[in-house]
Amino acid sequence: MPVFRSLKSTILWLFIPIIIVFVLVTGTISFMLASQQLEDNAFTNLNDTIAQTKSLLSDKLTAFIAELIGLENKSEWISIMNKTDDPGVALEPEDYIFMNKALDSYFERYSMLDSVLFYYNEGRVSQYKQNNSLISTVDISLEDYSQKLESERLSVIKWLNIHDEIKLAAPQVISVYRMFGKDKSRTKGIFMMSLKSRFFSDLLNNAKISTNGYLCIVSDDGVMSFKNVEERYDIDKTVLQKELMIAKEPSGQINITNKFGEKMLIVYDTLSLNKWKIAAIVPESELFNKVNSIGLVIITVMLLVIVFAAVLSNIVAHIITKPLIKLTYTVNRIEEGNLSIRYKTFPSNEIGVLSRGIQEMMLRINNLLKEVKEEQEKKRSAELAVLQSQIKPHFLYNTLFSIKQLCEMEENKDAGEMVTALSNFYRMSINKGNEIIPISQEIEHIRNYLYIQQMRYGEDFTYEIDIERDIMNCNIVKLTLQPLVENAIYHGMKQKRGQGLIRIWGELANQEVRLYVEDNGNGMSEEEVQAINRSLRDEEDNGSVLGFGISNVNKRLQLNYGASYGLLYENRLSGGIIVMIKIPYYG
Repeated sequence: MPVFRSLKSTILWLFIPIIIVFVLVTGTISFMLASQQLEDNAFTNLNDTIAQTKSLLSDKLTAFIAELIGLENKSEWISIMNKTDDPGVALEPEDYIFMNKALDSYFERYSMLDSVLFYYNEGRVSQYKQNNSLISTVDISLEDYSQKLESERLSVIKWLNIHDEIKLAAPQVISVYRMFGKDKSRTKGIFMMSLKSRFFSDLLNNAKISTNGYLCIVSDDGVMSFKNVEERYDIDKTVLQKELMIAKEPSGQINITNKFGEKMLIVYDTLSLNKWKIAAIVPESELFNKVNSIGLVIITVMLLVIVFAAVLSNIVAHIITKPLIKLTYTVNRIEEGNLSIRYKTFPSNEIGVLSRGIQEMMLRINNLLKEVKEEQEKKRSAELAVLQSQIKPHFLYNTLFSIKQLCEMEENKDAGEMVTALSNFYRMSINKGNEIIPISQEIEHIRNYLYIQQMRYGEDFTYEIDIERDIMNCNIVKLTLQPLVENAIYHGMKQKRGQGLIRIWGELANQEVRLYVEDNGNGMSEEEVQAINRSLRDEEDNGSVLGFGISNVNKRLQLNYGASYGLLYENRLSGGIIVMIKIPYYG
């Protein structure tokens, strides 16, 4: 209990004052940051709105400029204009069909298009289409349009802010055109596309700025604005146009106080293709009215947090400390070496999750300890069994007898080499108790064994060893090859007429080391091979078909590398048996 009260007291006397100080400091800082952030967000939102509107307008309007410029590159239009230059040449019906289809294609591609005019050589060719109606004769003055150009060059693109095309019966349109000819005094024609004002009104009115904030487009020939705002927030269009047109920077912000004394913030940017200015106009009082509201909210929240912190701290301290004390007691028991931890109930919170995790961890540790103990026992038994199988009296007696015969025949050199091979064979079999050795050592061990056997059996068989260099340093379970080679000699070679061949080779395939022991003996039937492979896969049936040595090799490989590795038998096409040893490759 003293520990419990001490922890609770620490929480109460430290946690509450820290919370109070933290709330006061963070509240003050939050108010300052929130105020600044609100202002920054307001300007950011305005700039983002203008940028999005500018980007959309640029994409849409650039398409019309491309249509005007592309007119000079289309051979059909050039041919039509050239024909009208010669009074003696009349346009063919196919020329009118082409122009009609071309104008139709504009309306199909651009839904915001109101009308298209192509007028050339004093009306010798005149095509005006509006609302699917084609008019072949129009009464316009090219001088009216050429005078609006800022330069003497007729090839420039001219944009007209919202206006009425009276002679073309097109009210409230936005037009873009280019003229043909050498200069203003010698104009020959015009190609003009007029856009619906609805496209611009939808674009400008859909922007969400504020209750009385709005977007407009300002140029030297007018102001385009569609939103109706309260009269007190209105700005004289002449003043707005003058202020924006004299602005030196392409983007920025200006402040204007209207005739009602309202301070209006104007953020603007410039369209590069026609120098129109997109302006967002918003009353400053609406832009910053949330700052005071957020201050009141923050103060209220701070007071509430301070009050509730004192009330809730006691409850929190009790909820936290009680299960923690119990958990601490449990951890102390584990530290003392008691791994048999059992909980009857768990708290329904994070402490309960931690308690369940500790109990499950203890259960898993106990199970793992048990499994490790059993596995190590299996490995020791398997290793002991394979070592015992190597010290076979008849093999040792026969080898020693062979050495005795060599000595009697005064073949001292061969006798010495055979003694050396025998000693190396048993030395490597023991190998200081190491279960895992490099493949190079396993190959050296099998060379000693084959040398001894070949000295005993003479020319009854030969052998070949071909191992890829890349896998020679890979590790393998000791004494894997010897039982397989022994089987090849005693079961494959003894029943064969003529000289036998034992071939040992290895390769790296699919991140696996594969070693093969191959003989050209009499082999086995397919049913016998399948029975051996089934027995290799069945841990409970390893002794019924397989010999002890082969079963032991397969078991040791699977204990060390997993059930997917081990031995696999198959018949050799030209007679004999191939045994594959498969282990993982660790490069």
